[in-house]
This record gives sequence, structure tokens and C-alpha cells, in this order.
Amino acid sequence: MDYEFDVFVSYSRSAGHVSAWVRNHFYPALKGCLEDETGKAEIFLDQQLDERFGVPWPDQLATSLGRSRLLVPVLSAPYFRSPWCTAEWATMEEREEQAQAEGLIFPVVFADGTSFPEPVRRRQLHQEFKNYNVPYPKYQESEAYPYFHQEVQRLAQLIATRLAEVPDWCADWPALRPPPAATPAPGRLPRFGA
Repeated sequence: MDYEFDVFVSYSRSAGHVSAWVRNHFYPALKGCLEDETGKAEIFLDQQLDERFGVPWPDQLATSLGRSRLLVPVLSAPYFRSPWCTAEWATMEEREEQAQAEGLIFPVVFADGTSFPEPVRRRQLHQEFKNYNVPYPKYQESEAYPYFHQEVQRLAQLIATRLAEVPDWCADWPALRPPPAATPAPGRLPRFGA
């Protein structure tokens, strides 16, 4: 076994315009720019989960993250309120610690940046993407789009350099999942008229 993906793109699906921006602009631009740099780029996006039948999506997600070299989280205010996003971030942080390898997380800031946890703010955040966070398909026809593309190219160059230094794949990389949703403890039914 070995890595299957170069990059795992992590984002909150419930966060305003993030999902549309990732699908319409960021993912295709990153894939193309990374292919320009490396010749081939395998990028995991959660839309690929539907392509694999018979395996529950949490298992697919954990396996795909475990088989990815780097994490590119697309940060917005809801990112760290999402149990799955925080589990993906924590998984890669633990891998960095376990492998004694920094720089396996390339955070891209879509919006916000002030409410992120302190350890996140200490990382190198790619804040410039806040200037290009337009989710609509027509954005590709705007005068600003070439500048967005240049930012993606810069990110792809950094990622390509880091890909050459990623530790060898290990079968026991951590694969954290969010804790199960708490179920209310069974209580006594209220007594009416007593």
C-alpha cells in the first residue's frame, strides 16, 4: 500500500459559499496547476465518495485522508465548528507529530481568519484567497480571475516542493473521527396531574 492522493481538500459543506467556490474554482484550478508542476496530481474531494459503492462514507473519508500526502483545508468561520473538519485537521496534526514532519497542512483562508483557534493562526495561512472567494461560475470571465489563478499557481508550487519531502506512507497513520453525537440520557417521563 502507498499514498493514493497528493492532496486532501477539506472544507465545511455547510459554510455559505465555500462548497460552491471549491467545486467551481479552487479544485479545478489547483488540480491543473499542480499537474503543471508535477505532471500528475491526485486530489481528493468529498464528491468522489459517491463513486465508491458499498463502503460507508465515514470509512471512505478516513481511508482517503489516511492515503493522502497533504491536507489543504479551506478555512471559514464554520470550519472549526464542523466535527468532521476538526477531525481531519487533528488527524494531519497527529501525523505531523508522529512522523516528526512539519508542513503537511496548507491552510487556505476563504473567509474570516479572526475566530480561528490560536494554534491555527500561528501556521502559515494563505490569506490572499479571501480576495478571490467569489463562488459563481461566471467569475471565471471576470478581470480578477487571472489573479486568482496566479495565487493558485503559487500555492501549487509550494505544495509540489513539499510533496517531494513527505514522509513515506505508514499503515498506522492516525485516522481520527468526530466523537459520536451525544444521545440524551433516558429520563423519567413527566407526570401530569399528580
